[in-house]
Amino acid sequence: MKIVVAKDFSATPGGRFRTHGPFSGEEFRQDLLLPRFDEARQKGEKLEIDFDNVVGLPSSFLEEAFGGLVRDRSQLPMDQLTSTLSLVTSDRSLDPYLELVARYIKEAAKRRTPLR
Repeated sequence: MKIVVAKDFSATPGGRFRTHGPFSGEEFRQDLLLPRFDEARQKGEKLEIDFDNVVGLPSSFLEEAFGGLVRDRSQLPMDQLTSTLSLVTSDRSLDPYLELVARYIKEAAKRRTPLR
């Protein structure tokens, strides 16, 4: 499974919340990322998120989308969550953004309530 952000969502992602305007991290997470993530998990597949051709990735967008994924799926062990996601780009200038996503995922995971 694959989400091509520029094609399936927007080449110009916006802010954190829907109230901040179109193409927010909240909109991406709720309307696209979560449903496809859940589908990929059910099928035992990886979900590839392709950032090629995206112009700018606000940190608030990335934290809300990917940190929010961790918060929304807090019942999942982190290894299951991270093994389902694959973040890719052929544009090396976007590598720092992929590193930010990894950081936001780790930070959100630290704040999760431990599973019992």
